[in-house]
Amino acid sequence: MRLATKILLAFGLLLLTTLSAVVYFTNRTAGREVRGALSQIEMMPDNMFARELAAYYSANHSWEGAERVLMLQGPMQGMHNVRLVVVDANNFVVIDTTGDETGKPFIPVPESRSIPIRTGGETVGQLVTFAELRNGPEVPLLLAVNRVLLLTAVTAGAAGLAIALILSQSLTSPLRHLSAAMQRFARGERNLVLQEPAGDEVGDLTRSFQGMMTEIHQQEILRKEMTADIAHELRTPLSVIRANLDALADGVYPLTKENLAPIRESTELLDRLIEDLRTLELADAGRLTLEKSEIDYSRLLRRIAARFSPRAESCSQKIEVACGVNLPAAMADLQRLEQILGNLVDNALRHTPDGGVIRLSADADGAAVRIAVEDSGPGIPAGETDRIFERFYRLDSGRARAEGGSGLGLAIARKLAEAHGGTLTAENDPEGGARFILRLPGKEE
Repeated sequence: MRLATKILLAFGLLLLTTLSAVVYFTNRTAGREVRGALSQIEMMPDNMFARELAAYYSANHSWEGAERVLMLQGPMQGMHNVRLVVVDANNFVVIDTTGDETGKPFIPVPESRSIPIRTGGETVGQLVTFAELRNGPEVPLLLAVNRVLLLTAVTAGAAGLAIALILSQSLTSPLRHLSAAMQRFARGERNLVLQEPAGDEVGDLTRSFQGMMTEIHQQEILRKEMTADIAHELRTPLSVIRANLDALADGVYPLTKENLAPIRESTELLDRLIEDLRTLELADAGRLTLEKSEIDYSRLLRRIAARFSPRAESCSQKIEVACGVNLPAAMADLQRLEQILGNLVDNALRHTPDGGVIRLSADADGAAVRIAVEDSGPGIPAGETDRIFERFYRLDSGRARAEGGSGLGLAIARKLAEAHGGTLTAENDPEGGARFILRLPGKEE
């Protein structure tokens, strides 16, 4: 059953129950009030009837023919709608203006009123009056009230159902549109235009779906770009290997160590690229194994500086190390930490001009440790401080592989930092150059 139908049925049931209760109780209340009014207004002074009947009985010593008193006096007093009953001393009905109970024992009812008929100090009977709705002018009044109630109920019910229909359409229309959009999105359509979200829960659902579509679309774009980038990164060293092998096979190059060196370098590059991709895959899946131990940050920074010093010196670059004292104790995987800092220093060397300086520092940041890698290069363009951590992203798209690397180093560094529960961010130094900040939580954080 569709949601709109359920809403209509629920409203219809609610309206039916409410209007039925209103009609029922209003009808009962109106009837009761009219009967009360008749008892107070239309009913003839009972004592006058009782005196007339007492005089008749005193003169005739019998109730025979006493009904003529009631027939004559009743219409004269406007008693169209009042039932009069005379009960003798033995509690038998001797006169009933309706003729229904004459000769039967009298059974009192709550709607009746009884007045004793006395003559000569003796009670010879009683006059009982009933306010009934048979042929009097009150019957059309109550019928009119019932007609108005019925008309009101029908009108209110129709209006309520119309409102329910409009409400159900307003609620289900965006849901139908959203459902259709989901089905189209599942079939592969991506350029979908959704209705403007409202400020209710349906609007929240629409906005959530829009966010999901955007995220999935971006992930698909990134996946396609990554596939293309991986193919490109693999193609370049493979092309070098194939060209050199063809040259060696054709005798263009003699089989020497020098001519085999490009093949070896390209093979090592392929191996590094595959290992980088594997590291990223493990980090994405949360399956990266960390062998944590307490870190000596001063020793760590000196080791990194010593590893890259020959490369820096070849370009007249300098690596400086500054490590604070009493740093918070922290647990980390030493090999992975060296990989993070190695990628950051490698990136700094590639973007620092000849004669520039790379600075490595470690300081306390509350209960955490803050490690910074700074270069004296041109810095990071505005708006690129987050994009540089994307896979295969290069600030200079025309940079050759020999200068630009594979484009995975910073992405791997951030993933490894996050695997340690830390963060890796980038910013520009006000005095020039870029600064990468690795923050690792201490034992007590």
